[in-house]
Amino acid sequence: MLIEVKPGAAVPIGLLSVAFALSSGSGTSSSLVASAAVVGGVGGALSLLLHELGHVVAARRLDGVRPVRVSLLWIGAGTTFEGAYRGGRDQALVAAGGPAASLAFALSLLLASLLPLPRPLQLGLFGLALLNGAIALVSLLPMHPLDGHKLLVGALWRACGSEQRARSSLRRLARAGFPVEAVASALLFAEKPFLGVVVVGCAVPVLAQRVLVSRA
Repeated sequence: MLIEVKPGAAVPIGLLSVAFALSSGSGTSSSLVASAAVVGGVGGALSLLLHELGHVVAARRLDGVRPVRVSLLWIGAGTTFEGAYRGGRDQALVAAGGPAASLAFALSLLLASLLPLPRPLQLGLFGLALLNGAIALVSLLPMHPLDGHKLLVGALWRACGSEQRARSSLRRLARAGFPVEAVASALLFAEKPFLGVVVVGCAVPVLAQRVLVSRA
């Protein structure tokens, strides 16, 4: 299986480096800021890859699909599979593999941060634990092409016995819920503008990934 790093991978790696550097706080020495940036960039890239490898491990336990390539992209990371799922259960298992790997890694990093280590190292491990927890939670959002959407498709597929019927049901549900989401977003912007900007900032990469995946 191939692991590749696309040129656009510099975008998430750079953003994570900047985020970790800024989290080091004002008055921190330049060497510690640089170390935090390295931890954010390298640790963030490894965290994204680990999430995708969780999907790979789950897929290798099944028949019908085969992982071909894991890629670091400008919108995060993704895994390319060959073949087809035999049923909804298989799709749900593969979809759950990524969040499960991220949560397990987050717990390991959290426990490591509690060890009697130098304070900067503890903070770096804790920051990476939070990052992996966030990756797991965001990936579980029920939005295409995130893992949460694939889990829902797999569950409905298993329940109704048809992948096409499961996807059609989700599309109808999404159309029905759009007016509610629009009103809720407007109220959020009116009451909590900063939180509204954060939500939109999180949603835009997801929607961009959806468009790119659809075109591909």
